[in-house]
Amino acid sequence: MRPAVAVLLSLVVAPALAAQDAVSGDLWRVASGTLTIPAALLEEGTAPFWTPVVALAPGGARFRLATESIHGPSEIGVNGGIVTFTARAGRIGTLNASYGRIGMADVIYTETSPEALGSTVPVWSQEASLGLAGRLSPAMMAGFAVRYLDGRTGDLSQGQFSLDWGAVFTGVPHVRLAASTTYFDPLFTANNQAASVNLGAEYRSVRFPMWGATATLAARYGMTILHGEYPQQLASAGLDLGALAVDAGVAYESTPSDAVWRSRFGLRLRSGRFHVEIGRDGGVNGFSAAYRFGLMLVFR
Repeated sequence: MRPAVAVLLSLVVAPALAAQDAVSGDLWRVASGTLTIPAALLEEGTAPFWTPVVALAPGGARFRLATESIHGPSEIGVNGGIVTFTARAGRIGTLNASYGRIGMADVIYTETSPEALGSTVPVWSQEASLGLAGRLSPAMMAGFAVRYLDGRTGDLSQGQFSLDWGAVFTGVPHVRLAASTTYFDPLFTANNQAASVNLGAEYRSVRFPMWGATATLAARYGMTILHGEYPQQLASAGLDLGALAVDAGVAYESTPSDAVWRSRFGLRLRSGRFHVEIGRDGGVNGFSAAYRFGLMLVFR
């Protein structure tokens, strides 16, 4: 297999190709590496793909349609896409549906020479989910989602269902606390190597005038706990001016022998029913940056 693929698998696919469940889940780390807001705290764009707790406020948008493309470093060749649909369902709450697929192109088997042996090796992962979220009390929102995760690496393939849950607490002024799971099998009938728990905390300032607009400042901290690995951490700060929002942060990942720091940057533009979002992961170990481009349509 070409060196770039081997490096990717050592960075984001643990521990090896034989653990196909990890391949299916961890390939999405390339996409999540461009998030500047902890996954459990996401509200806009393709948020239903990352967390089950996405609820539309009564009297606001009736439904939202969002799409997103992910482009990994050219040395690795990872590309993918996500589409989500969110709709108010009366007193029941908010329905969320999402689908995403990500893969690696031009993966080949080689021996001592760089010449390819046979055809290219399929490496991809896809996920589909359907969920329901709503407000349990003035200070608590909760939600759940049924997901199906499917992936293939060469001749190895695996698919599994998961039941994920999440909650967001807003009982303290200016503070949001959130927790959610990803690819969690409550019956433990499938391999849970891909499962993770996402935690997030945010402090948002009072609104204040700035550059002719009403602005807020936010400070956030998030943690992702993965099976058999050290927690991944994200600290970020943001400035929201309504039509424009900018976020920047740093992510930290560690192993018993190494530690990796990654810069992250996000930009959101809002104009009427159209919301545009761009995310960037600063890259690591000599690899170029990964990017995320998103568009959301809001219907009232």
